[in-house]
Amino acid sequence: MEKCFVTICILYLFLGGCTSNKGKENSLIYFNVSASYPEKEVNLEDIATIEYLQLKVDEEFLFSIAPNIITENKIIFGHRLNGDILVFSRNGEPLSIFNHKGNGPGEYIIIHRLMYDEVLDEIFVVSANKIMVYSSYGEFYRSIPLLEQLSLGEIVNYDSQTFLMYDYLKKYPAPFSLISKEDGSVVETIDLPVNKNINSNNIYVIIQSENSISLVRGPAHRIVKYNDGYLLTDFSTDTLYFLSSEKKLSPILTRTPAIQSMDPVVYLNGFVEAGNYEFVSTVTVKYVDSNLPVTYLLRDKETGSVYRQKITFNGYKGKNVTISPETIASTQDSRLGFINLDLTELQDANHENKLSGRLKELVDKSDEDGNDIYMLLHFK
Repeated sequence: MEKCFVTICILYLFLGGCTSNKGKENSLIYFNVSASYPEKEVNLEDIATIEYLQLKVDEEFLFSIAPNIITENKIIFGHRLNGDILVFSRNGEPLSIFNHKGNGPGEYIIIHRLMYDEVLDEIFVVSANKIMVYSSYGEFYRSIPLLEQLSLGEIVNYDSQTFLMYDYLKKYPAPFSLISKEDGSVVETIDLPVNKNINSNNIYVIIQSENSISLVRGPAHRIVKYNDGYLLTDFSTDTLYFLSSEKKLSPILTRTPAIQSMDPVVYLNGFVEAGNYEFVSTVTVKYVDSNLPVTYLLRDKETGSVYRQKITFNGYKGKNVTISPETIASTQDSRLGFINLDLTELQDANHENKLSGRLKELVDKSDEDGNDIYMLLHFK
């Protein structure tokens, strides 16, 4: 029988509202998305151990995209349109490649999303109104049905029995649900308080020209891995919630000003914790220079002070990177981040003597048309 979570503990929310902004453990975090913040430089090596990785060039394992999945033992790519799925070991060795694109049994029409259960060695291909399940060598296991015309905004591998999903079109009983890995049925729903006067999906700008109409979106992360559970947010509400592995739901952050009071709207994604900081991104729903502006911020957990990110690292002089939910999207591990470094850019930087250490060694050994280099960030 489908279960429903108790939405929230009122006493906890009340106490959280009275906490200081000093960032004490278990306190409710306050975050002003409209304030102007000074810049703070943080050295990446102070908050993470950097592992550099470059996949070997193999004529049968060609790819031009960043990996969809990085686990303890695997790196997996899925080409959305042509249907190829490529599997590498974590040390960069090619393991398998398969393609089951089609309309027949055991096939997928398109790769919308990929997930991987390393314990069971199951690759999940989200396609249209079903999830196809294969081994990492392409053996078909089963098909998991989903509701017709479902638009899965986000879906993650929650535990051995269920997926955690966000439903854009609200076809399920609640936007956030746990669904069965066996038959796609709703196991439990997660009811977050929402503002029904705001459509949480209207976080885009419509651009119309003489010949076309296009939607411009910014990065949106409603499900973000955090500790042993996930941060959940519905952009119609001002509170970010934490769903623990024990399925306990509690408030963890509240943003100001209220989203319904803003024009243009600024929404806030979940955060990534590393060292003494929480790294977060905000997006302004306003068309500027062909994009929606993204601001990358960090919060000092001890003082509660917020700054604009300036993250540098020793291996590449003058290079800045950012940390946000996108950094852990492919790992689904709150302690492991991923950043792709373009090889052509690195080769140019190497000629200008900007590289050092392990990164320089890899670039020196790379062919001109070699693969990009990955930074795996083991957060402290």
